[in-house]
Amino acid sequence: MTMANLSQRNTTKLVVWSLLVAYVFLSGISLTLRGRNRNLESEENLSNLRNLASKENVRPTYDMSCPLAMIEYIHVGQKIPEAARYSVQSGAQSVITEALESDALTDRKIIMIGDSNMRQVFSSLSCIAHTAGFWKDDNAYTAGTMPGYYPGMYYDARLNLKGGLGEVFYSPTAGKIQNYGWTRDTPLQGNEDWLQSCRDRKPFYLDTYTYDAPNVGQTYSENDDRFEKVLLGGKDVVFINAGLHLNARDQNMAHLLELVDCMKAFKHFGEDPGWPQIFYVRSNQQHFNNADEGGAFPISRNGPTTCLESVDIEKNSFFRQDKAMFQGKLPMVGFDLDLGGVGKLHIGMGRRLDCSHWAMPGVPDAYAREIAAAILTIGLED
Repeated sequence: MTMANLSQRNTTKLVVWSLLVAYVFLSGISLTLRGRNRNLESEENLSNLRNLASKENVRPTYDMSCPLAMIEYIHVGQKIPEAARYSVQSGAQSVITEALESDALTDRKIIMIGDSNMRQVFSSLSCIAHTAGFWKDDNAYTAGTMPGYYPGMYYDARLNLKGGLGEVFYSPTAGKIQNYGWTRDTPLQGNEDWLQSCRDRKPFYLDTYTYDAPNVGQTYSENDDRFEKVLLGGKDVVFINAGLHLNARDQNMAHLLELVDCMKAFKHFGEDPGWPQIFYVRSNQQHFNNADEGGAFPISRNGPTTCLESVDIEKNSFFRQDKAMFQGKLPMVGFDLDLGGVGKLHIGMGRRLDCSHWAMPGVPDAYAREIAAAILTIGLED
């Protein structure tokens, strides 16, 4: 294909990714995010990963060749070979492939709502699907990247699968059910309001980017052709987590509970216009240095620089709150995962302690496996 035959959007994406490759691999400038330098660390980790692959036949389930991978997480951490092994042993690739091959996703839209931990899970699911060849094509996505961050980091994103298998969305604030919780970050803020739609007994919509939109975060506008209003129906599925940001979590959970109660009430009277099914995904397991609270809360920047190897998940306040609020009200995803003893698979390293996010491939793949397993159960019921 010649450059003259490329669409304007394809040309834009080609330029963006060309600049990304040049920035990452050709410049002598260290890639820095929030005070971290990762060049030497990433090279060493990637070397360790290759050595492991040659010795133990462990191949990463995806890498930066996936357009929705994020350099902030790929091969970054203290235990990269172990994280890759965990990903493979989780069985995520086989379960996700089974879900895709089973037609469980046919004509179905999957919406994933949550903070940056859910974004990792979206990236995992998308990239495993990419490795397995289930994308419509390599350009079948849109990602609203975040200025001032690592190249390729994004908020809202949308992926089109091949053969009518449907779409997967990452939308942190879909339906105005929750706030992202970090004031300096600005995910897409559409006009859809699911709680109001429920009260009016109307279908849900999702305001999102079109596939022709450039991969740059934009401010939503009703009459802007970079955005599209996507109708959600009874076949569609929402996977939501209230997040870990303390300034927003309680309010997020309250809004979700209000929506769940509203939907249940009108469904009881047969007034459901075809709302999507909602699943609640367990909150991410953290391994900060407060084992008596299940490693749930960040500690002082002057504290230890490594994550705890093991914590008691039953002491984790987020885990307990998830179950108390939604068990029996929503189908629950990931609550059987035992993540208490995988603290060294976080990206926390060097002078920055991050015991929330994970090296990838790694733990997010297990979450993605649980989401795929839930989709399979829906497919069997249809």
